[in-house]
Amino acid sequence: MTFKKRAHTLKYLLLLALIIVIFLGFDKIPVIGTSLQNPAVLQRLILDFGFWAPLGVVLINLFQAIFSVIPSEILTVVAGFIFGPILGLTYSLIGAFLGSMVVFIAARYYGKSLASRFFEKKEIVHFNSIFREKGMWGLFLVRVAPIFPDDVVSFTAGLTTMKLWMFNVVSTIGFAVTMVIYSVFGSELSSGVFGGRIIVLTIIVVGICLAGLFKNQIKKMLIKDWYRLEKEVEKEFKKI
Repeated sequence: MTFKKRAHTLKYLLLLALIIVIFLGFDKIPVIGTSLQNPAVLQRLILDFGFWAPLGVVLINLFQAIFSVIPSEILTVVAGFIFGPILGLTYSLIGAFLGSMVVFIAARYYGKSLASRFFEKKEIVHFNSIFREKGMWGLFLVRVAPIFPDDVVSFTAGLTTMKLWMFNVVSTIGFAVTMVIYSVFGSELSSGVFGGRIIVLTIIVVGICLAGLFKNQIKKMLIKDWYRLEKEVEKEFKKI
């Protein structure tokens, strides 16, 4: 397993572990207990930064869309926890929108020479195949399934003939589908009450995290020529 694959798996294990710790440590871990039982205290602490608080959320999400290192799911949950479902979603979406657009434009200007330095050729070939076979619907699908690195998806889209405005629209709508779930989940956590809704949301979030561990299996379902592409990565990469 390569370093990038380990990092991808680690991101989803980290998110899953965080959710488990929140539940198991609700009454046992002081920091978690205090934050969840008295969310207003934590919210006021962060909101006291004024304009810099939402700007920080936007910039962190922008960074994660350019360099997929921090799990974006955690960022959206935190944004929902602090700002509520609507503002939390809005700030997260703005950051994701700007970051993905930056990567798309970079790909349009620098092309494959930049791709080979930062991404695995196999990943570029995979997503290029999805976009070629399914068009904008393919972009929507990979955005809705938040198990693929944002930066690779945006960069590969930039290597296609896709229009920037269309990419922005479809990509942002795709981001919004799951970000709604995470921001509402974060907002429910801030209530400090573990009722039926938060249990359902937790099950959904855990399900998405587990799906992230099977991204290759999901890509096989989206790509018709998976096995051939795996054998002819270099050849297919040159065609892009």
